[in-house]
Amino acid sequence: MSSSVLPVHPARVVPISPGIAIGPARIFRSAGPAVIDTMIPPHQVAAEQQRLQEAITAALQELQELQTHVEKTVGRHEAAIFQAQQLIVQDPDFLEETNETIATHLFSAGAALQQVAENQARQLEALASELLAARAADVRDVAARVLRHLQSEGHAATTPVDQKTPVLIVAYDLTPSDTATFDPAFILGICTVVGGPTTHAAIIARALEIPAVCGIDALVLESLQDGQQLAIDGAQGLFYTQLDTGQSHILRAAMEQQREERARRRLQHETLWRARPGSTADGARIQVFANVGDVDGARSAAELGAEGIGLLRTEFLFGGRDIFPGEQEQYESYVALFRAFGERASPGKTIIARTLDAGADKPFPALEPLIGSMQEANPALGLRGARISLAHEALLRQQLRALLRAGVTASIELAIMFPMIATVEEVRRLRVVYDEVYGELTQEGIAVCAQTQVGIMVETPAAALMADALARYVDFFSIGANDLFQYTMAADRTNSRVTSMFGALEPAVWRSIDMIVRAGAARGKLVAVCGELAADTRIGPLLAGLGVKELSMSPPAMLKVKAALHAQTMDYWQQRARELLKAETAADAQAVLLS
Repeated sequence: MSSSVLPVHPARVVPISPGIAIGPARIFRSAGPAVIDTMIPPHQVAAEQQRLQEAITAALQELQELQTHVEKTVGRHEAAIFQAQQLIVQDPDFLEETNETIATHLFSAGAALQQVAENQARQLEALASELLAARAADVRDVAARVLRHLQSEGHAATTPVDQKTPVLIVAYDLTPSDTATFDPAFILGICTVVGGPTTHAAIIARALEIPAVCGIDALVLESLQDGQQLAIDGAQGLFYTQLDTGQSHILRAAMEQQREERARRRLQHETLWRARPGSTADGARIQVFANVGDVDGARSAAELGAEGIGLLRTEFLFGGRDIFPGEQEQYESYVALFRAFGERASPGKTIIARTLDAGADKPFPALEPLIGSMQEANPALGLRGARISLAHEALLRQQLRALLRAGVTASIELAIMFPMIATVEEVRRLRVVYDEVYGELTQEGIAVCAQTQVGIMVETPAAALMADALARYVDFFSIGANDLFQYTMAADRTNSRVTSMFGALEPAVWRSIDMIVRAGAARGKLVAVCGELAADTRIGPLLAGLGVKELSMSPPAMLKVKAALHAQTMDYWQQRARELLKAETAADAQAVLLS
């Protein structure tokens, strides 16, 4: 190799994921499927459109499997990347435009898809927002996946990585799908020509703790060979293509020390944080709860050190069923889940059960014979959550009876909350029903826990604005961050064309959360947040700084959030939260996080 091409000193590149990596190079080439037959005869249009639909269905199945894999191996936050990609591939406007291109221009399905996807990607790249521009990679990633199926290539579009020898991956670019399938045990580091710290591939690399840089010279990439010794510093942004003995010794020692530190940190997460309640460095208590949707999830939450279940999705009893379960069946199912958690939980045995949250994107076939068709023009704004409970009160009474009976039988601290609240009148009516059910059970001689609290999910702007009044009628608030985002931003979270608006740093939502917390505090009512915001190690501690007292999340995220909370004092998190509230744009908020 010519020394005129390869620099003797490390090249300055863009830091992506911190850490030192040194070892043999593995040149990773993702050629992308080439479209061969670009034109078709008119009589082939329908068949080509059918081929497109079949390829999309196959790609969607893969993305669902990839989401599940990433959720288990990396985390739920990172898995949401592939949930967003599913929305892209299912976008009706995207599909309509592609089918129209096939019919109008007589393009093959592959050629049409490639053109439509590339146009959309370029539009994203032209946006001023770096975060939105980075989503172009997701559009291209999804399109490439569908194109491979159109060409019957499945997963064979990339050069496979030898998973037996640890290597530094060197590539022109990497897609989120590429990065998500890497085994961290055999990937020492990642170096690319293009990319950036806000891309989804970069987010996954950081979550996997793989050192990474981008911005290496394309000419250098062309000159590299498999097996060549390389090194990177993902924190300082350094790329070494030639190493003397001294540099090699120093970098290998640094990498070994890094490995030992990570091993200690993982062990700390597994031992210290599992048994320790959530708190800041100065001892301010913040409860770390789990979101649970079935018996296995309850068992896992207890084993991972959950202080309680902050969101029990009781829909686990109803989904996919043709017959609605009666009170006794519900009771027995709740007892089994409560015991699965309570018998293993050490920090606490609180379980907050959300009453049936049907409607919108949660169809339940068993409900239709009881309440009629749930097909609505705009289901997100229709009959859902507590609105169904109030319209069909007998179903609510049945569920409340089962829950209250099960709480006593399983000896857990039960709380109940109602979803999708918009008005004070709704809460008053729900409290009346709850009080009547409680009284009926008592009169029947059935034991009921005297300490059961009643709360509401705050998910609508109406509930946020009326939080001061609503606080008089409930014992606690639980902020449903996903729906609060959707309704505050007037953006359908299932519509891929507006998913870019769903950032964790949107100022309007942050100010809404602050308003809810203040209203709860004024009445002495606990305020919790459940969902992706709580699970984000950057965001969860800032929510605590706002005054949130309970963070509820998917069980795998709990240990990391406990550690993040404990990294600073409450004064520090409060100061950072106040700074974040001053932000006027998502970019301003991002700057606060990076400062």
